[in-house]
Amino acid sequence: MMVYDLTSPDCCVILLPSGQARRGRAFPTPPGSRDSNGTEVSLGAAGHLPGHFSMNSTRTLWIIVILALLAGIGIGVAYGWYLDPVDYFDATPDALRADFKADYVLMTAEAYQAEQDPGLAARRLAIFGTKSSSAIAAEGLAYARSNGFSDAEIVIIQELVTALQAWSGIQ
Repeated sequence: MMVYDLTSPDCCVILLPSGQARRGRAFPTPPGSRDSNGTEVSLGAAGHLPGHFSMNSTRTLWIIVILALLAGIGIGVAYGWYLDPVDYFDATPDALRADFKADYVLMTAEAYQAEQDPGLAARRLAIFGTKSSSAIAAEGLAYARSNGFSDAEIVIIQELVTALQAWSGIQ
């Protein structure tokens, strides 16, 4: 419903139900432009209202993206650490990576060098499964040779392999 105001000096003023008037086909003036008198046109009150949010700025868009990423990371960490953390149970040492197995064989070899008890060393290596302890030690020796263990460490593991092979022959 439009009401025409014929008393206005501008013959064609249309009063909208909201109480605002439009003259003809007026377009909003972009900020930074000048009116007919040469004065700069500002955004007006609508551009400066508290809580006014504009997606026209790429800076604002980047801030929103960064805040969303940080919120997602925070929620993911909170979920993984507090709500549903991973529980490892009944994992056997056989599930270790090859480098950790070789380190364990080296530690067993160092303990054997101090104790000189091949039976105890065999029991320590038996936790890796159904293979014989001398085979497990031999695998550790092969890994140590191919992956840059020091010569002293290779010699210690070699002594353990020799002792375990001799001990398993006796048993």
